[in-house]
Amino acid sequence: MAISSIAILGGDLRQCYCAEYLLSLGWQATCFHTLDFPYHGKIRLAKSLAEALANAKVVLAPTPLSKDNALLYQAGSQHPSCPLAEIWDSMSPGQILAVHSIREQTARLLAEKNCPVFQFSQSETFTAGNSYLTAEGLLSEIIRLTPFSLASANILLLGYGRCGSAIGNLLHPLCRTAYVVEWDLSRRAQAEKNGLTPVAAADFPKALPPCSLVINTIPAPVLEPGQLQRVPGSCHIFDIASAPFGFPADTAEKYLLPYFRIPGIPGRFAPADAGQLIGKTIERISDYGL
Repeated sequence: MAISSIAILGGDLRQCYCAEYLLSLGWQATCFHTLDFPYHGKIRLAKSLAEALANAKVVLAPTPLSKDNALLYQAGSQHPSCPLAEIWDSMSPGQILAVHSIREQTARLLAEKNCPVFQFSQSETFTAGNSYLTAEGLLSEIIRLTPFSLASANILLLGYGRCGSAIGNLLHPLCRTAYVVEWDLSRRAQAEKNGLTPVAAADFPKALPPCSLVINTIPAPVLEPGQLQRVPGSCHIFDIASAPFGFPADTAEKYLLPYFRIPGIPGRFAPADAGQLIGKTIERISDYGL
């Protein structure tokens, strides 16, 4: 199936660089409510949602899709809000929605309209590349926000999935010790094979006091309040998980710990590479069988 036209909606600089990349391949790209950007002259900037969707075979939603599950995510505030429901209502049968991830209810709604959904978070190529960009951006933030050298740091990594393993593999050679909390036995074994030290809940009393860094990749609480109190006051916590995150928003005030929520790292630190990665993933839509 030849796909050569795309409507790119909202988002951050990743959307802009994705448009530039697909244009370089000969795609017709139309942007709507994206950031102000020095676009190539052949990229159309639609004045309305209807204009953006007209003749588009693929509709690219931003990452994240929304901050409140109601309105399209749009970095900055130069454009009016765009309700997600309006987008779903405006899509035509046969149009493909390309999105990082989507709620099952919305996927069913689009299926009823005969609008296939391609979730690129399910692409191995995308997740591998995106995870490395996440790890690289996190390293930049850790260096910027901590007052100590990584060579002297003991790290506790929560989760060893795709992002966790990329982070662990990047930071482990730089740190004194890298502990990892992972309940999946195969991932736990892989972490140990890669040189990290797996810890169980029973090990927290020993592992937490010497920690310089806690890095969370799990969108759920892992450390209980009593365990957080064992963390030294100089320990910096970096939470890169998606909502609902791994720690409450008042962690810094409640536990007197430096706490940083840093979602969407690829879009902030490597938007050009992250946008091209999305574009390359969309190229493979026809291979996906849609």
